[in-house]
Amino acid sequence: MVATEFDDISAIHRFLVRPNCSLSWSGVVRFYLWMVAVTFGIAITFAVNGAWLVLPFAGLEMLVLGAALYCVARRCASWQLITIDTDTINIYVSEAADTPAVTFRRAWAKIEYQVTKKNWYPPRLTICSHGQVVEIGNCLNEAERKNLANKLAAVLNTSVLHMYSTDTTNL
Repeated sequence: MVATEFDDISAIHRFLVRPNCSLSWSGVVRFYLWMVAVTFGIAITFAVNGAWLVLPFAGLEMLVLGAALYCVARRCASWQLITIDTDTINIYVSEAADTPAVTFRRAWAKIEYQVTKKNWYPPRLTICSHGQVVEIGNCLNEAERKNLANKLAAVLNTSVLHMYSTDTTNL
């Protein structure tokens, strides 16, 4: 999902790139608590009737489900913010809180859309300049990625460089 914004006063374009999440964090917690209640309700019923060995497996199952839901919710909370002003392009990444934003000079930056000849690899959208390359929009589908590339190129008054690569080692 890409949210775009233009600030007329400061002349800054902002592109917020996030995965499309169908469930909020509070929704994940409610779902998990509901699953725990149902699972342990059934497990306790079996334990009362003599099948006590169901309880540890129910606990293990809920532990694995909780870990999986946490990993998915953490992945869905990731984002990339691309800001473009008159001189620079700044890219902020949520996962890399300890690293500073990547900054490119606007005049030298290129938008590259790299497609492989093998259909099972998704295309890559990158911004590059002077040997520094940052992949953006890796959580987007192909149509959203192409749309983002065209919007970025329109803001930068440039064209998207389409590259066809047979090398899949860096993908």
